[in-house]
Amino acid sequence: MQRVEQSRAVQKFLDAKDEKGLLDYMKAQPNRMLTAASDQALNGSVYALLTREDAFVGCNGRQIFRIDQADPKRADSAMKLGRVSAIPVGLFDNEKVKRGTRFPGDMLFGMSMSYNGFVVVNTLGGKIITLNRDTLEVIDSYTVAGDDELFLNSFATGPEANGGAIYVASNTTMYRLVVDKDGKIHDDEASGAWKAGYERGIRMPAPKLADGTGATPTLMGFGPDEDKLVVITDGAKNMSMVAFWRDQIPAGWKQKPGTASPRIADQRKVEIPGTDTVQSEQSVAVYGDYAFVVNNIRSADEKTLDPSPYYVSTLLGATRPGPLGAASFRWNSQTHEWKQLWGRNDVSSISVVPMISGEGHMALIDGYFNNAWNDRHHIGMDLDTGKTVLTIREGSDPIYNGMYAPIKVDTNGNIFYGTAFGLLHLDTSKMKQDQLSAKR
Repeated sequence: MQRVEQSRAVQKFLDAKDEKGLLDYMKAQPNRMLTAASDQALNGSVYALLTREDAFVGCNGRQIFRIDQADPKRADSAMKLGRVSAIPVGLFDNEKVKRGTRFPGDMLFGMSMSYNGFVVVNTLGGKIITLNRDTLEVIDSYTVAGDDELFLNSFATGPEANGGAIYVASNTTMYRLVVDKDGKIHDDEASGAWKAGYERGIRMPAPKLADGTGATPTLMGFGPDEDKLVVITDGAKNMSMVAFWRDQIPAGWKQKPGTASPRIADQRKVEIPGTDTVQSEQSVAVYGDYAFVVNNIRSADEKTLDPSPYYVSTLLGATRPGPLGAASFRWNSQTHEWKQLWGRNDVSSISVVPMISGEGHMALIDGYFNNAWNDRHHIGMDLDTGKTVLTIREGSDPIYNGMYAPIKVDTNGNIFYGTAFGLLHLDTSKMKQDQLSAKR
């Protein structure tokens, strides 16, 4: 009940537009509400995975842990701590992270499993580390070369390179590293690895963590006639959608003008009407040849009383306008280029990772309309036209604030996501269908 009571108290401050009162309240909370975002990275489990043995593997701060089911044959059996493994101190670089980010020190900042069966993590300071999936012992590590090069997001894994492909973007460079059958990491072309520079840009305010891309790489294109790509947004003040050839570069390919590498298949500036500041801390959402992005940066960087991400993400859209902008793109595998289908400047996505509903043919955000601040909605937009085809109104209650979480939907169309105050489940079968959705 503590979290529910806190959400009600926060709602009163937001409704009154009392930013000072809200800050004082957050500072006074025994569960360190003000530092919740950094606490989650240090002590929670921002990134995790489930194994085929029904184990939950997570990382926090500087350790990896596994939680097992007491009886793997029963989904309702008790859970137990299976193993905890500390990452060696020598694999972290506190000074490098302090120079380049708002974080006080280095930590694990991404996690996945390679297709050939190794647990993989990365650090803010620019290391990729492989671990044995059973013992959680470190096998190998790779360090980026740049003195100020950082990994500010997680990474993607792919079936390429015999199941060892790791796609990770630093604030200067897109990499494909390769994990071999023994868990060793390779960065040489002979092993199938590659790297390519991109537009680094400038350091931006929250929710951006630093310069460079704010996107975890997304794989796109899997069919026999589809271009095989890995997609990010770059770090420019007005970001571009950047697609890299993730496997072989086509024979006879020539580097496109204005790109940093022949590995870049195409890049296209994201155009949002009325603004020249377009940047994101979210992954590119993809479905088939569609891609969707949001803008997370306000045109006017008005200072807040405290820069803590949890506080800022609570204010934006409620006591003051949030960032505006969302855009849809489509990839053409015949001409190897992006086409922007539309851009909207009347919707605001604060910090939640958007998603695409294939069956609904819509991109879904958690945020606001620019004529209704402090009145939160889930907003679904048609991929081809950008028209609003779904709205779920939540009002000013901050319990619906997704706070950096991704939106998830189950097979019945119900929405799940983590929020500022706990895990939320929206039962869409109990929602009344309004005139808008009836027309759809």
